[in-house]
Amino acid sequence: MRIHFIGICGSAVSGLALVAKQLGHEVTGSDEDAYPPATDLLKQAGIRWVDRYAAAHVTRWGKPDLVVQANNVREGNPENEAAKKLQLRIVSEAEFWGELTSERFRIVVCGSHGKTTTASLIAWILRSARRNPGFRLGMSSPDLGAAAAWGTGREFVFEGDEYTSAAFDPRPKFIHFAPQLAVLTNIDWDHPDVFPDPQSYEAVFRQLVEYLGPEDRLIACSDDAAVRRLLARTRAPVETYGLRGGADWQGRDVTNDGDGMRFTAWHEGKVLAVVSTRIPGEHNASNALAALAAGVRLGVPVATAVDAIGRFRGAARRFEVRGEVHGVTVIDDYAHHPTEVRATLQAAQARFGPGRVLACFVPHTYSRTLSLLDGYADAFTGCAVVVIGPIEPARERHLANTVSAQDVASRVQGVGEVSVADSARSAAYKLAAAARPGDVIVCMSVRGFDDVVGKTLEVLERTAVG
Repeated sequence: MRIHFIGICGSAVSGLALVAKQLGHEVTGSDEDAYPPATDLLKQAGIRWVDRYAAAHVTRWGKPDLVVQANNVREGNPENEAAKKLQLRIVSEAEFWGELTSERFRIVVCGSHGKTTTASLIAWILRSARRNPGFRLGMSSPDLGAAAAWGTGREFVFEGDEYTSAAFDPRPKFIHFAPQLAVLTNIDWDHPDVFPDPQSYEAVFRQLVEYLGPEDRLIACSDDAAVRRLLARTRAPVETYGLRGGADWQGRDVTNDGDGMRFTAWHEGKVLAVVSTRIPGEHNASNALAALAAGVRLGVPVATAVDAIGRFRGAARRFEVRGEVHGVTVIDDYAHHPTEVRATLQAAQARFGPGRVLACFVPHTYSRTLSLLDGYADAFTGCAVVVIGPIEPARERHLANTVSAQDVASRVQGVGEVSVADSARSAAYKLAAAARPGDVIVCMSVRGFDDVVGKTLEVLERTAVG
């Protein structure tokens, strides 16, 4: 087929475009305000696309057989309107993935936090077992080498986003993936632009558990109260996991272990294995336990799964160490929700103590920042320095701003110093000026804040630290 992608540069959509090309389809696309790494990957693959929306782009390279639309493309987009006038079939990225993988065994990882790491780790466990799975993730990993791959094995692993599928399709993405094995990590109110309160947000996960049938299976985190509330609503067999006790799969004696974590995995009251990870933080011990449970349920030998977990280097931009200069370590992370910020910084404090933690944080979207504003009050507790960058409007860039970086900074408590920076360069200078040998700088954003990590490393190279 000839397939045109509207919004081709999103991490998920670009992965689908690359897979479609690998499967022999002719792929074209468009986007606006696009940025690496997706732009580089599309160019390397020889996919023709333009960084501007216009009606003429739909047929610029010939009339397409199918139009795939990203979920951040708004109503009234000129290419969507042109496709409708031409009576072309338009589907969401999630729906097309569902169609492509209808003959595969689908593992779908859902939840507010930990989806990318857990899904990546399950795919890595299956690959380590020579099962050659396909996967669709929100971000690539050093081990898997891509955010999406077709694979030739029976299994296909999805990161199951709860956000709406497209402007014309309010269903959550994960429903299109038709999970046969679902992993539910946690439920923590997010995306207030489409879920106005915690109750409406929890309801979307109720759709997930109610979708599953008796022939499917649910692996769920019993440490999370909202997850526990939903377990009685599913017809699927349930296996629970957790670090707090009382679960089918338990992680006990969780400790920091060098760069990562170490815990004893118990299954149904018996010691299964001692598990070590290369990724820090108690939340990642929980993610590893979920992946172990899924891998063993899929028939991977315990020893193979544990070995794969021990070699896994993490997902890109999830606590990714980008460099060390003059004894100062700089980390890139995707955290954008107060819960994620808190977990990331706690992991840094545990991993790099007694050195100080300096944080650069860029809020994401006006709606999320405003709705979760009070949650940032204690998210940075213990940091020596906090620098807040300008809010990334993302899909809300055409809307009036309702909240500012200064509003976030004014809420932050329990830190040594907090300030606002209007550019990545300014943030880099603030962080480098405050840094001492032994410190760690954690930069958290969705889009990378104009490569604030790279700029910080550059400034540190020219700065007399300490």
